[in-house]
Amino acid sequence: MKVMAFLSALLFSASALADDHEDSGPYYAFFHMQVADPAAVVDSMDRFWASDCGKQYPADVALSQEVFNGGYTSTHFIINTFQNSADQAKAAELMRTCASSIQFLQELAAAGTVPTTQYMGPAAVDENDWGQDSAFSKFDIIVEPQDQAAYAAAYGKMMKEAAKDIDLRSYGLGAVYFGRDKFTHWVWTGGRSIPEVNAISEQLIAHPAFAEFNEAVGDMRTVVNTSQVQILKGYARQ
Repeated sequence: MKVMAFLSALLFSASALADDHEDSGPYYAFFHMQVADPAAVVDSMDRFWASDCGKQYPADVALSQEVFNGGYTSTHFIINTFQNSADQAKAAELMRTCASSIQFLQELAAAGTVPTTQYMGPAAVDENDWGQDSAFSKFDIIVEPQDQAAYAAAYGKMMKEAAKDIDLRSYGLGAVYFGRDKFTHWVWTGGRSIPEVNAISEQLIAHPAFAEFNEAVGDMRTVVNTSQVQILKGYARQ
């Protein structure tokens, strides 16, 4: 049952937006898991991405550890970056038809991996290629529909102002399209290491633009959770 639940999550995320129309990706699909044996998960992912199906998989993929995440039961997550819904549809087909895909999911379950939650959506703000970073601060937030455009504009303005004085790396604001049962958006700030992310966060909090931002949007958002994330291994689209 664990294998089928995980497979269903993968298939749904890969096909939910797929149609014959052009779209405005990329889309980020998160699969959070409680992992008993991280080394076994990495081994399984290595085998899958070395397989013929893995070499065709149409996404950049990363396995990340949630170093600190409050009361969430997940310890890790896999993030897929699909550039468009056609890539999502291709991924769904591969996961349905490839023996190595089923083997990969079976190995995850055999290693004691338990899926916890999944969600997917685009990013209204997406700056400086987060794939160049390996550590992140992540904020899960709720923004009501009537405030979402204003919040995104205020966030983008704040970060551009802060970037004049702070050596920012990747940052962004993502919107949950599917799996929106706990929060509506996530915000990330990246760095090459946890110390660098912490230093950037401290500079942001002290910046005047951040104070103006909080005053403008304080009533628009509810912070659900904050987490510190470390990427363990990435798998570039081949």
